[in-house]
Amino acid sequence: MLNDAEQRRLTQIEQELRSDDPEFTQRFGRIPLRSPQEWRGMTARGWLLAAALVMGFAVLMGSRGMALIAVCVAAVSGGIWLTRHLRSSDDRQPPRP
Repeated sequence: MLNDAEQRRLTQIEQELRSDDPEFTQRFGRIPLRSPQEWRGMTARGWLLAAALVMGFAVLMGSRGMALIAVCVAAVSGGIWLTRHLRSSDDRQPPRP
């Protein structure tokens, strides 16, 4: 949390930057920001994809230990993704009377 003096200084720096290089500051307005929920979903899907790749590599190498680790990572990441997905879909439903 910023105190009042820090907030004023930050606002001053922002205004100076906008006046010095407006093209640079306009670029930031075009960047789509993602919500933390989207990042979490991408992380779970990323881990699931990584687990699938490791599983394929384990099958090629014949490594049971690596395959077991990949299955565990896939199960955990799939569970995380499914939990988040179900929570977000529950929020969209109208409240029950």
